[in-house]
Amino acid sequence: MSVKIGILGGGVAGSLLYMLLRGVGQQVDLYDLKDKYFKPCGDIVPNVYTPPFPWKVDVEVKNFAFYLDGELMYDVDYRYPKWLVIDKWGWINSMRSITKLSRTYDGNYDVTIDARGPYPMDREVVYTTRAIVKTGSQLDRAIFEFDSKLTGFYWVFPAAEGTINVGAGFLEERNSRRALLDYMKTKLGEYELKDLRGAPISVGEVGNRKLKVGEARGLVFPMSGEGIRPSAISAEVAFEALTKEKEFDQFLEERLGWLDNRIRIQRILLSIYRGSPPHLRRTMLRALIKSDVLIDAYLDDKLDLNGILDAVRLTRSGAFTGKLKK
Repeated sequence: MSVKIGILGGGVAGSLLYMLLRGVGQQVDLYDLKDKYFKPCGDIVPNVYTPPFPWKVDVEVKNFAFYLDGELMYDVDYRYPKWLVIDKWGWINSMRSITKLSRTYDGNYDVTIDARGPYPMDREVVYTTRAIVKTGSQLDRAIFEFDSKLTGFYWVFPAAEGTINVGAGFLEERNSRRALLDYMKTKLGEYELKDLRGAPISVGEVGNRKLKVGEARGLVFPMSGEGIRPSAISAEVAFEALTKEKEFDQFLEERLGWLDNRIRIQRILLSIYRGSPPHLRRTMLRALIKSDVLIDAYLDDKLDLNGILDAVRLTRSGAFTGKLKK
């Protein structure tokens, strides 16, 4: 290729696409407003994907607990690591360190790829806050806590070096920081706060997807907020489109159609849930939490027909056992 490529945004999709292009000798520059990447999230990925530049795995998660309105409803234990807690910051910053990042885009490129995540805020977002805390006990499972009065959830995940990752995000509550601190005070008792940060996460559809990858393209699962894996996959597909000189957006639409479909279905389900009164929300959440099949599909962000059928096969294989609490 003789074209000159600029990438705006050095998050998951932008940094990975930069590394892939650089690896084949492509002329490419990476732009970001910050020298270091530090966007907070749950740092969790389903154990079904390995990126071309491997990330460091801090914790393997086999066990999950689901709470609804303060009550433990369901435990599920897998026989293998279902989720991986990764060093997301270290992974992205290691890729960014290969280049000298520029902050000011000069526009002198044949192709410019937008990988700026939810910015410039051209879609609906949920405002989340994440805390890294140290407590006196080791967490051995991932915890979800739903509130039927709100659209979203609290999370408590294992993290590196004996810490835990606690977060909150609700569509009706923009002040997720206050909600999270109140939750931690109630649920955690004494703890040492190591880091507290907030970030918007895309949940709405993007109007203009032209020459965009990752979260900038809207590739985030709206029911879980998981965007690491979709963003990395989109970077790999974008690399293929650019190096094989395909029509970029058409190629991404074709190759990422299965991913778009799952995200679209989640948006529909989220819209139905959001428009329902609390008593119906509670009924819907109980139906999700009571089902081994739906829980497995939810944890892997595969809530479509093919994904549910995969979960049925997994259930029959005895890969996990669930315990309904109420």
